[in-house]
Amino acid sequence: MTNRREFLGGLAVGPLLIPRAAAAAPEQPGSILAKPRFGAEFFLNNGETRDGVFHHFSRMADTGLTIARIFTIWDQIEREQGKWDFWGYDWIYDAAAQNGILVANTLCSEDPPGWMGTAPFYHQWADLSNPKLRPYSEIYLDKVVNRYKGHPAHGVWLLQNEPGISGPGTEPFVMAEFARWLQAKYGTVANLNKVWYKQLHAFEEVQIPQTGGWSDYAAALDYRRFRCDHLADQLRWIKSQIYRYHPNSLTHGNPPGVLSNMPGSGRDLWKIKQVVDFLGTSIHASHHFGLFGREDFGMAYGFCCDLVRCASPANWWVTELQAGPTMFTGSRHLNPTGGEITRWLWDGMGNGARGIVFWLWHPRTEGNEGGEWGLAGPNGEPTDRTRATQAVARAVKDHEDYFTSAKPVPARAAILYDRDAMLLNSIDHSAGGAAAARGGPAVDEIMHPLIGCYKALHRAHVPADFLETGELEAGAASRYRVLYLPNCYALSAKSVAAIRDFVRAGGTLWADGLVCWKNEEGVTRQFPPGPLSDVFGFTVEDIVAAWEPFSLSGKGDRAGELWHCLIPAGTAKALLSGADGRPTAIEHAFGSGRAIYYGSAVALSYLHRDDPQVRDWIAGPALEASRDLPLRLTEGPAMVSFRASQAGERSAAVLNNWGAAARATVQFPAGTQSVVEVLSGANVPVRRTGATVEASVDLKEGATAVLLGTNRS
Repeated sequence: MTNRREFLGGLAVGPLLIPRAAAAAPEQPGSILAKPRFGAEFFLNNGETRDGVFHHFSRMADTGLTIARIFTIWDQIEREQGKWDFWGYDWIYDAAAQNGILVANTLCSEDPPGWMGTAPFYHQWADLSNPKLRPYSEIYLDKVVNRYKGHPAHGVWLLQNEPGISGPGTEPFVMAEFARWLQAKYGTVANLNKVWYKQLHAFEEVQIPQTGGWSDYAAALDYRRFRCDHLADQLRWIKSQIYRYHPNSLTHGNPPGVLSNMPGSGRDLWKIKQVVDFLGTSIHASHHFGLFGREDFGMAYGFCCDLVRCASPANWWVTELQAGPTMFTGSRHLNPTGGEITRWLWDGMGNGARGIVFWLWHPRTEGNEGGEWGLAGPNGEPTDRTRATQAVARAVKDHEDYFTSAKPVPARAAILYDRDAMLLNSIDHSAGGAAAARGGPAVDEIMHPLIGCYKALHRAHVPADFLETGELEAGAASRYRVLYLPNCYALSAKSVAAIRDFVRAGGTLWADGLVCWKNEEGVTRQFPPGPLSDVFGFTVEDIVAAWEPFSLSGKGDRAGELWHCLIPAGTAKALLSGADGRPTAIEHAFGSGRAIYYGSAVALSYLHRDDPQVRDWIAGPALEASRDLPLRLTEGPAMVSFRASQAGERSAAVLNNWGAAARATVQFPAGTQSVVEVLSGANVPVRRTGATVEASVDLKEGATAVLLGTNRS
């Protein structure tokens, strides 16, 4: 078949909408979030034909997919300046409508086309404050949004793929934005000069600050905070352009790297949250799970999902999920199995995801990623991964009324996402530090303890939320019974006050390592726990570097790592003591609550060594606080991932086994009359002891079970 671009000779044309009678019934605006959905990126390869596109969309629908994510690549639709040709994108929208699929259109206004001569290829994340780019980006957004805003298949606009900004950050237009940001913060140059080392006569004189070593700490922090705001402002500008032509349309963002120090790299989830209607992220095991063995893929995936769920304004997606093999482009060769696909999909559904979208449907045919990542074969051929997806989609469809209205069971525990410490750490300590210098693994001393703390709760089957510092300062900790501070070494005065109020009111505080050593500007006046010393009942006497793991209990554990924070002898209520009798962990009553402290990087230790005893030290307070949850796992090995949700009179437990065959027992709400295993359709016997209702299942290695309980027999 003749390629449509060749046939039209590059001329711009109007939309080729399919006849209404042939299309699936259009859904209402915003309906892409009306129910749980699965989808995949459809990458428009060069050489695609209209028949081929329609064939693929038919296969996608057969697989149970109802979202097609696309990139409307600027260079593909404007190969020559002013000549717009939407060839294959019209086919995509029409094929989607015919197959009951909604389009998630990723806008690419930051990726200038080849004719501009400003970038070597697309995926450049060019800075949209560039006055030479922005006028052309306006035209691009005008053309794309106006073309597809009324199409029955349109679902949502993605403001940018994996939002970010590349480039040195030293360009004059970036410095002009930085100058305006500084003026808004400081008001006058005189105020800035009280803080910065380098004196300015005018804000317009500012240059990018040197970072690392003996450099201007305050200036470097300001620049990092500016970069987070600068990205959010660019996304806000894209949204404003969309709203010019498609007011109040649905918008989405998928910042990547949630297992890394996002604020330190200029991507701040909570800043981006303020711009979009809902958040998502990219989760690629080959790229993002390099820290973990395959048995930990469920925990790592769960961390990503929980963080995005807590950051998103309302609904949330997994916007990119690795779908197929990586041979050259991943950090390691990896092809998810059908079982892994099944477990990831069910984990998301059990955690309230509104959409899980694979990267990608069929492989790219050339260039970087050519032949990789596909859920299906090159021509849409079925794979173990498509069959697994189809089975999950069918089961979710059969119980759509439940999963549409279900919400995760509220967590009793929260882990502080210390954005202040992340920003400081991007200056304080380059990734790896002393561990890398002596040939050990690289250690991120903020993110890795955060992940270790989450891992302990996950292994103990305790639901947990992430609470960021702004929410803490606004009093949101009151929603929880336990608050975790894994090496949260930088806390503002507002955060300190909020933590003190939380404990005084009856909350349990858990902390380790260098907690509250500095404030948000990096100022330190005493050893940890600094201004929280009254809450913990002591101040560390000294900090001893630990080059090798050491015992906190004096009984053979290796829970100590990085530092040994010396707790004064005689401190009340020692939970653990070392071989010398000095306390290494304490509990202190404060107001109506209590504070627990471990004098080393205990959460980091658990990430590295998976010691069940250390897991209990971390998870114990949250487990105790969660015993009255209406739905919980009472028996099951650590390698079973557990998700609990409820909708009215029904409740569901999703169990994903990442380890050896095992039995799992779930306690359901007292009124539960019957339990069905959704995947098999089998009734699961229930046991009643007083007000307790339990159901047990045997899980084979790698198996999934979804137990749906109802209070009707």
